[in-house]
Amino acid sequence: MSTYAVKVAEKAHELCRAGFHTRFKTYRKTPAMQVTPVDLPMLGIYILRERRTEDGHANHAAPHFKHELTLGFSGAVHADTDDQNKYSALENMMSELDDILLSDPKFVALSEGITSMDRMSQYAKVGETTLFEIRIEMVLEFSSHFPPRVEDELKTIHVETRYPDADTDPDAVQQIIRIYDLEQNP
Repeated sequence: MSTYAVKVAEKAHELCRAGFHTRFKTYRKTPAMQVTPVDLPMLGIYILRERRTEDGHANHAAPHFKHELTLGFSGAVHADTDDQNKYSALENMMSELDDILLSDPKFVALSEGITSMDRMSQYAKVGETTLFEIRIEMVLEFSSHFPPRVEDELKTIHVETRYPDADTDPDAVQQIIRIYDLEQNP
C-alpha cells in the first residue's frame, strides 16, 4: 500500500481517538483476530484495500495513478443477551463517525473525494466472546505521481570560448568564461 494511504488511515485513527475519547476502551490499527471482553468496547480503524488504476494513459510520462482507498471502521461491544441497550449505544457512536471525519476539513482535504460508504451490522463469535459489531467501509480517492529519480542532475554549466579559433592561445586574446548554476526543482 502507498505511504499516503497510511497517512490517511493514521489521520482517521487520530480523529476517532480524539472524538470518542474513552467511550471505546481499545483502539486498533489492525483487525482483531482475538478479542476478550476486557478489550471491549473496541474500535478498529484500518486499511482494508487500496486499488490503483492508471490516471490518464498508462504509458505516458512517469507512473501516475488514481487510488481508491477503502478504510474500515469496526466498532464492537460484548453481546450480552440480557442487555440490549449496548447495541443502541454502539449504533449512536458509530453514527457519530460521519461527523467526526466528514466534518473535519483537514481530513476531507486528504482526498480528492469520498466516493462511497457502506455500513453493516453483524453478530459474531470470536473465541469465547460474542460480539455485536458495526462495520463501516469508506472509499476515498486520491492521485499519485512517481517522477523518475535522477542521480546525475545537471547543476552547473561551465562555458569557455576560444576566439578567434580553437588554436588561439587563450593568453593572447581575452576569452569569455562563464559559469551558470542551474537551480533544481525541489
